[in-house]
This record gives sequence, structure tokens and C-alpha cells, in this order.
Amino acid sequence: MQQRQVAIQIQALSMCFGQGDDQVKALDSVSLDIQDNEFFTLLGPSGCGKTTLLRLIAGFEQPTSGHLSLFGKRLEGSMPFERPINTVFQSYALFPHLTVAKNIAFGLEMQKKPASEIDRIVEEMLVLVKLKGMGNRKPNQLSGGQQQRVALARALANHPKVLLLDESLSALDLKLRKEMQVELKRLQRETGITFIFVTHDQEEALTMSDRIAVLSGGVVQQIGTPSEIYDAPVNRFVADFIGETNFLNAVVVADGLDLGNGLGTLAFNTSGLTMGKPVTLAIRPERLCFDESGLPGVIDNVVYMGTDTVYHVTLPGQPMMQVRLQNDYGANAAYPVGTNVRVGILTESIRVLED
Repeated sequence: MQQRQVAIQIQALSMCFGQGDDQVKALDSVSLDIQDNEFFTLLGPSGCGKTTLLRLIAGFEQPTSGHLSLFGKRLEGSMPFERPINTVFQSYALFPHLTVAKNIAFGLEMQKKPASEIDRIVEEMLVLVKLKGMGNRKPNQLSGGQQQRVALARALANHPKVLLLDESLSALDLKLRKEMQVELKRLQRETGITFIFVTHDQEEALTMSDRIAVLSGGVVQQIGTPSEIYDAPVNRFVADFIGETNFLNAVVVADGLDLGNGLGTLAFNTSGLTMGKPVTLAIRPERLCFDESGLPGVIDNVVYMGTDTVYHVTLPGQPMMQVRLQNDYGANAAYPVGTNVRVGILTESIRVLED
């Protein structure tokens, strides 16, 4: 397989706001590569630096230090209009007095493209975003999802090398947001353009991304595919931020992981771990089950989720655990509150975190 070209290269990029004691470091020596034709997501909580990084790529801000390149060309000091990069904002920023077609054509007209070429591209964009026949409507005659598609079409019309999307689905309702997640991935695949998506929604990131960078406090915590981020988090922050996770306290011993409090030792290959060191075990709720040979506990709460049921289980001397079981007919009533159960843990479901 031919290796893809690096579209965006970020090297030791830092961004500070303010002066002296009031200075805030929004990004702290961030380094990462984003490949051509990749759907790459910047994921993290509010204030983690993801939008600042997007603004630096767009050219709306200039970095305090570090380097930023687009297909090998340095970007520091260049203005937004000098970069073949477009941005779709959360608010869409459509021109209310212009038709859908005129909104899409706006950037092309600023570039003084021939009218025939503009008309052809506008029609292509309307088909691409599934709005064929709606070119004469005004934005206020469209639904939120349709307005979002117009903003995408306008950003894609002049074929940028990179498209930036800043929380662009957050204003939509849940069902429409899920539909647009599929549409965004389809658009990225069909256009072959590098998409860089900013979100705090873990499910969005896992659904659409080829790779994800998880940020916290202006630092990249982990970069990987959705499955790598979900199944093999490198630290507690990533494990806790991505999806639901159970954390158990244990101590590394010769034959495994000692849970203490009479719970015994989980068999585990401890090679590479420090004997006698306290560690945290991260275990996803859906990787657990109720099994006669498991850890003893009591069901404290039951939450019916439709497709599955989440059981909150109290174990002696450990944080509350969640066990997520898929619902068969009547399964949600099988284990009522107060039931004594045993929680089965498979060795391969355990992620040991030493930080």
C-alpha cells in the first residue's frame, strides 16, 4: 500500500495568550502529522486547545513558537486568504439575503471564475450535498441540517486542500447530528480532501475519524485510530474521557493483579510492570458479564437503555462498577436492585494504567 503524503505537519507548536502572570498557555509544544485524504479529529474537553490549534491551521492566529506546514510549505506568517484551507463554523455563517446557489458561488465569484464554470461547480456541489433543486431557496427556508450542507458546499466549492470543521454539528438535534456524521464521512471520502474536525463529542469522533488526537491542557495525550484510542488508552485521562470506563485499584504481584479487600488476585501477565506498585485497571462496561466465578458484588442501580441495560455494582473497597449487558427479551428485569452477583472479568479486557 502506498503511503499517503503528509498534508499538515505540526512541530513543537505552542500558543500563549496574555502577558506575565496572566499568561495562559493554550497549546504546549504540540507535534503531529495529518495525512492527505484523512478524516482527522481533534478531541477534548472545553479549554483543551483544540479550537486554538484549528485557528492556527486556518491562519486566524499566529503561533508563539513552533512550525506549521501544508504539504511541506511553511504557513507561519501567512494570512488565511493565502492558504488553500477553508473553514466551516458552528454557526454556518450563511448570507441570509443570498440564495443557496449564490451562497455556494460566493467564493468562486471572489476569485473571478467564469460564470459558466461557477454554474457548473454550484450544480456539482448541490448534487454532492444532496440539495439538487434547492439552489433558488434562501437559508431561512431550509432546515438546520440543510443549512449545514450549504455551508459545506460553499467551503468545498473551490476545492481546498484542507477543510476545517469547528464543532460544526453541535447545533443540530441528536437524530440529525447522527445522519450528518455519516454524510460528512461520505463527503470526505468522495472529495478526497483532508478533513480536520474539532469536537468534544466522543461518539462523533469514534464514528467519523480515521485517526483521533485527544488533547487535554494544551497537550496531546494520545493519537490513534478510534479502536486504538478506545481499546488501548495510554493514560487515565484518555480512558476516562472516551466512553464509559470502570476503574479498579490494584497492586502488581508475582501472579497477577491483587485487588485487596478479600477480592483476590486477577491472573495477568505482569511482565514489564513494577512489582508491588499500585496501578489502576481500566475495563469497559460492555466487556464485563455476570459469572459464577467472578468478583462478588451487589447491584446498586439498574438503568434501562433500550438496546442494553447498565447495572451499577458495588464491590468491597472498590469504586462503583458498571456492567453493560445487551437486552434479550425481559433481560432488564433479570437482576433487580439488591441482587448479589459475581462480575466476570476477562484478562484481555483489562488495561493497566500506571499513571
